[in-house]
Amino acid sequence: MSLWIYLHFPALQLNALQSSPNGDALNTSQGMIVVEGRKNEIIQMNQRASENGVCLGMGLATAASMCEGLYVIEYDSALESEKLKEIAHWLYMVTANISLVPPNGILLQASNMLTLYDGLANYWQALVDQLKHLPFEYSFASGFSPFAARMLAGKSFNQISQSERALFQAVKQCDLSETELSSKHITTLNRVGVHSIADLLRIPLPDIAKRFGSDLVNYVGRLTGLFHHVIDFYHPPKQFQRRFDLLFEIINLKLLEKPLLKLLALLESFLIMRDQYAHELQLELYLRDGNTSTVLVTSAAGEYQSKAWLSLFVLKLESMKVASPVIRISLSAVRVAAKQGEVSDLFDGKQGALSPLELLSVLQAKLGNESVKGIQVTEDPRPHLSSALCTPLEKAPSTVQPDQSLLRPSILLPRPKPLREKVAIIKGPERLSTGWWDGQAMIRDYFIARAENGRWLWVYRTPKQQWFLHGMFS
Repeated sequence: MSLWIYLHFPALQLNALQSSPNGDALNTSQGMIVVEGRKNEIIQMNQRASENGVCLGMGLATAASMCEGLYVIEYDSALESEKLKEIAHWLYMVTANISLVPPNGILLQASNMLTLYDGLANYWQALVDQLKHLPFEYSFASGFSPFAARMLAGKSFNQISQSERALFQAVKQCDLSETELSSKHITTLNRVGVHSIADLLRIPLPDIAKRFGSDLVNYVGRLTGLFHHVIDFYHPPKQFQRRFDLLFEIINLKLLEKPLLKLLALLESFLIMRDQYAHELQLELYLRDGNTSTVLVTSAAGEYQSKAWLSLFVLKLESMKVASPVIRISLSAVRVAAKQGEVSDLFDGKQGALSPLELLSVLQAKLGNESVKGIQVTEDPRPHLSSALCTPLEKAPSTVQPDQSLLRPSILLPRPKPLREKVAIIKGPERLSTGWWDGQAMIRDYFIARAENGRWLWVYRTPKQQWFLHGMFS
């Protein structure tokens, strides 16, 4: 028989709320409950509410009369499903064969991991060490079938064992109300004196089939491990995407740093697991008026650390304003790539606080991608076309090499100006007769001149003997 471990998270949504970045604003002495809207019943509660006599399954009106200042939260199945996936993703670092059991359970096939961890005790300790980093309370149990492990964990059995006899004895002591059987089946069995699993197992399977139908036979067979139980195992997503519901509306985007850092920490673990860097992240701000605002941040070098990404987002957000308060944020990785080995010269030493790619990422986050350009030499001899804007840090083709023997000014005017001061010609002329191929032909004689105030100028003369100032030497 295979050995299974079931983890039951009885207060998944409530724990997620209390552990949120702005959860410290909640009054910890206040009773808190999660209410299922359709039935108007309490399905989760904190210790304070329990101390005031509130019970699971109780109606909202009754609970409110028993606990003053009760904080009521509507049940969100989508949030619990997302948190369940986060837990599975976290556990995937230490174990395989994980199955999600919505709305609040995770099933682990332990048998295949015992050889790797040299026994059940070591395997379970690895799981506990991984779970202690998460804010969720849980109960657990092992069993020789998924149904058995789930039933024992649901009643907080909280024991991990490989003893088939001990586990079978624990299962038999369970009441039918603790099983996955429908209320109709439980009522039918109670009418004939069957109230526990032990009572049910005393009846032979052929008799169960005749008297109660095949559904009950299938349940008993899978509970005892006699029948095969089909399990869909969890596989981590290839793309990172997480959302976070804010407890309070935020209009000052600087206050988004804490919840954003939480999402970035999840991204960091996602990238570490895959040995990847992220090059572009997308942050969606969901506003109260129903609109969304998108923030794109890129890292030219690639980055995985949450604090590095946070600094880039802070630069981006400080220049943004939203028309309506933010109620939810969502983070997704647009571009990721495998880590590449860094190549550096041992004798170069540290050249600065930031590498060129890191500096580029900071400038793009602050100024915008379109505002940051590189510059490179072209093959065109015309001064105003001899260089061009390009993608930042892009290298010029090896065939384009500037003539180092030619003196060129460090400051080139956007447009030549008529020369209106007396100058002394120091060097020249340098004839430029070019541009005939694109209809912008030019014939100029360039000179290096010195003005009376000591400035070094780059001037030229046209065939019509007109003089112009085109640049200045620094």
